[in-house]
Amino acid sequence: MRYKISSLCLLVTMILLLAACKKEAALTAEVDPAPTFDTRTPLGQKQKEIFDKYGIIVEYQWNRYAYAANVVANPAKVEDVLPYLELLDIIYFKAMDAVSGAAHTTDKETPVRLLLIGNGLNYGGAESFGESTAGQAGNIQPNRLTLGGLTPFGELLRTKSATSDDDFLDAIYNAAPTSFPDDAGLIGFVYHEYTHFLDSKHQIPVGFEKPAKTNYLRGSNQYLRVSYAEAISKGFFIPYGMQNEHEDFATYVQTIIWLSDAEINDYYLTNDATKAKYQLVTAYFTKLGIPITKLRDYLQQQSVIDELIALKRKYEQ
Repeated sequence: MRYKISSLCLLVTMILLLAACKKEAALTAEVDPAPTFDTRTPLGQKQKEIFDKYGIIVEYQWNRYAYAANVVANPAKVEDVLPYLELLDIIYFKAMDAVSGAAHTTDKETPVRLLLIGNGLNYGGAESFGESTAGQAGNIQPNRLTLGGLTPFGELLRTKSATSDDDFLDAIYNAAPTSFPDDAGLIGFVYHEYTHFLDSKHQIPVGFEKPAKTNYLRGSNQYLRVSYAEAISKGFFIPYGMQNEHEDFATYVQTIIWLSDAEINDYYLTNDATKAKYQLVTAYFTKLGIPITKLRDYLQQQSVIDELIALKRKYEQ
């Protein structure tokens, strides 16, 4: 009798559930409305231009929850955003279009959001605590790229002195303020972070980690005590890359985009590990339609330097 009652209850429950399912409204997909821009301002016009051409939404208003609840940072100043976007226009957008075909690669291989901050991010909820970084991409925030350094580059653009042109170009090509490692300047920094985005989308080159797999320090800060010569002898280009294969990949790109073939050959390609990894990196970018040495050569052209100086003249005070 108990079995019959239990079976009857189960049957009634199933009927009620089926009836409820039939009444449930069909699921619908919600699509965010297209972004709007204040085209009354030069900044709004630039944001719209970047979105229309590359499908990238530029954000600069600070929202710590876009990163983590315990993140602190100095937000970008509005007056620094447009100059920084114009810098990116020269060293990233136009450069990529020039070597890969107009809007071809940048349309297909570019994050959908670009987040800009004044200097760097600090994890831990206090200015002096946690991990600091000026850029971020990859697994932490796929399809999104965070770039910092707007504050110092705004200052460099506006400063006018006997050495200001040299200081500005040095920050672009050799040592970027607020980024670590600072090798290769703003160009190296931007392409380092961009490489993390490519990593999150396509993974690192197949087999890239193998030639030096026993030498990774796995997230510790021991790399701070490693010289460049020692790092290279162990298969790395920059000690910072010894943390893991993802930073290793990004620092290879950061170096290749910076130095000439002769410098790379003489100083870095001195063992089988660096030679093998270099070949994997260059082949990876060629497959994506981004010939990396051609990109480096484009960025070193006098016409690009002239364009950078012209931008500086526009903002000098």
